Amino acid sequence: MWNVIICDGDEPEREQLMGFVRQYFEEKKKDAQIAGCMDWPELEGMVKQSLPDVVIVAQNSVDGLNTITSARLLSRKIIWFSDLDFGVQAYRLCVPYFSTKPVTYQKMEQALTRFFEVSPWLGKT
Repeated sequence: MWNVIICDGDEPEREQLMGFVRQYFEEKKKDAQIAGCMDWPELEGMVKQSLPDVVIVAQNSVDGLNTITSARLLSRKIIWFSDLDFGVQAYRLCVPYFSTKPVTYQKMEQALTRFFEVSPWLGKT
């Protein structure tokens, strides 16, 4: 089972992203446990309980950048969406996938597909 955490301070947006991720895994016929959180302190607590396979950070402006830099140990497990173009910072922080908002199902599908292509070490089927 895949363990996915979505970190987004905007609850309606977070729920929408959780739906996109759920749809993606259903289409791939894979089981996933999907949880949501608002910010870095909450994410940190969730990560300590169970190490996620994928963390999707979809926070706006500097909040997202702060979460990404705080979650440095998870950097290779992060998909990052932001309202600002932090592409260079994402590259420097070894984040496998970055895109700007708004997040559509097509962007989420592309992000997850690309993530799994560049993360063969995950080893799940």
